Amino acid sequence: MENLIRIYNNELKQAFGVLILINIVDQILLSGSLLPNNQFLKIFYTISMLLFVFELFLRIGSEKKVTILTIIDAAVLVNYFLVGTFDLRVLRIFRAYSTFNQHNVLFPANTLLKTVYHQRFALLGSQIMVFSVLLIFSTLIHFIEKDVYPEAFGSIMSSMWFGITTLTTVGYGDITPITNLGKVLAALTMFLGIGMFALPAAILASAYYEEIQKRNFLISLETISKIPLFENLPVGAIGKINSKLHALLVPPHKTIISNGENSDAMYIIEFGAVEVELEKPVILSTGDYFGERGLLLNEKRNATISSKVETKLLKLNKNDLLELMSEHETLFKELAHSSATRSGNNK
Repeated sequence: MENLIRIYNNELKQAFGVLILINIVDQILLSGSLLPNNQFLKIFYTISMLLFVFELFLRIGSEKKVTILTIIDAAVLVNYFLVGTFDLRVLRIFRAYSTFNQHNVLFPANTLLKTVYHQRFALLGSQIMVFSVLLIFSTLIHFIEKDVYPEAFGSIMSSMWFGITTLTTVGYGDITPITNLGKVLAALTMFLGIGMFALPAAILASAYYEEIQKRNFLISLETISKIPLFENLPVGAIGKINSKLHALLVPPHKTIISNGENSDAMYIIEFGAVEVELEKPVILSTGDYFGERGLLLNEKRNATISSKVETKLLKLNKNDLLELMSEHETLFKELAHSSATRSGNNK
């Protein structure tokens, strides 16, 4: 089962992502008058849903938890096999976004979705404020206009339609206050609405910028100097290391190095966590590094290492590492000591 999950993470996941996108196209073609009765498309629909059931179990085994996307996927499958009222495959488009989250085009979109999720409580709080203002304004305009315009402002509920269009500054013009006091209140509410709806936009913009910076592939000297392996090196050496490191953003449960393969680089964890698959698995996190043993001893990898969560790695190729160690003896001592310590712990 573990081998099957590893194959799914490394090879099958993107194939299922493509299948999801093809299914959405299939749903579009089957709707309306395009190709409503095409038997081939209907057979493809059935086969795809059976494959998605298989994929659902693989993904749960891979992620070892139930996420919002997993619940949506399960709902689509339950609807197809047990309810069958609507074709809900379009809801799985977010699963496709998740599958191709490292693509240059979808990376910003996925980052935005993650930002919305992480800031959900702040956004909810701002919307509670908007609703409170809407309720107060609708109540006031109801008292002012109910006698002169009862059709639109006869109740607080009916006044809310005008309140929504005014707060959002849409102003459809189908309902307008008649009294002067009502017009003044509406004008003040429009100005207030501009500020109220700017609040969630500011929250998202700030959080989105921080998230993008966090995943920025540019490596700063400050970032390198904070890594324990390099903290005792001179500034000139850190500047040279900066030019040789390559940033990698690895999705969860992705194999980074495999047992038995050739050693060509070492990796430093900027953020995230990886699991070293030994007899007693070891978890490495921010500031840790791995892959140096094979380079120092010129031997093949002795363990498989995969990401536990989304992880940003700084990759240092073998030739660059050997060049740095020849120039800075302290770096060699640190790596040799770390490698010897880990070997002793693993025996």
